[in-house]
Amino acid sequence: MKFLLPAVCLSILSLFANRTHAAPELYAFENGLGFGTDAEEAAFLKKLGYAGVSQVKSGGETLARKTAAYGAEGLRVLSVYRDVGETGVDAKDLLPLAGKDATIELTIREMKPGTPAAVRKTCLAAEGLGMRVAIYPHHGYGIATMPQALDLVSKADHPNLGVMFNLCHFLRGEDAADLEKVLKSAGENLFAVSVSGADTGGEEWDALIKTLDQGSFDQKNLLDTLDKAGFKAPFALQCYAIKGDKKENLARSMAAWKKLTE
Repeated sequence: MKFLLPAVCLSILSLFANRTHAAPELYAFENGLGFGTDAEEAAFLKKLGYAGVSQVKSGGETLARKTAAYGAEGLRVLSVYRDVGETGVDAKDLLPLAGKDATIELTIREMKPGTPAAVRKTCLAAEGLGMRVAIYPHHGYGIATMPQALDLVSKADHPNLGVMFNLCHFLRGEDAADLEKVLKSAGENLFAVSVSGADTGGEEWDALIKTLDQGSFDQKNLLDTLDKAGFKAPFALQCYAIKGDKKENLARSMAAWKKLTE
């Protein structure tokens, strides 16, 4: 018995270690799809190892069909993408995601005096559906940087509200040297992260949005920084305007993701 005990302990420790270091899930932005039906795209993403789709722009019946198609493959619709406007997001067309732990990625094209109230209204509507809201900083918009997004979170003041870190927008509008400081400042308000292959110092989208196997930006450093900060939320792959075959691009990015997270 005394000879078996060490082996048993090692097995248990190994089991816990494997659980602790499970590779984080990666979702594909909807803008990287468009090569088939919802069912065909969901099946393809599952085959590659993606956890589902994110930043979906549709709502209502179209969103319901997409949610059902992905659910049939055991995948998720992680998030929808909306602009806050002047009155907040109407959650009626988001009913297909009720109770599915989804997120409204909320962009602010124009920052106006009534914007914090509109954001808060959106949070209240999302809360009723069991959803969260993440401010999506977008270069050139009213909320373009992480500090601006966090300031808006403070002004809107709702526990259901956080931010999303978007690598391409961060590199275009902020100093790459501030990466750790920015992520640390987000803290528990960091709800999601989008990644893409990118060139440090790139100034245009074609340099900042590539497949994950390309670009000079240190992706491992980003993942390590997030890991040290205790980040456990989902990752999503930005695919906007990447040239080439979409299926091949998704396959290349997933292969790179698996290497990064092994």
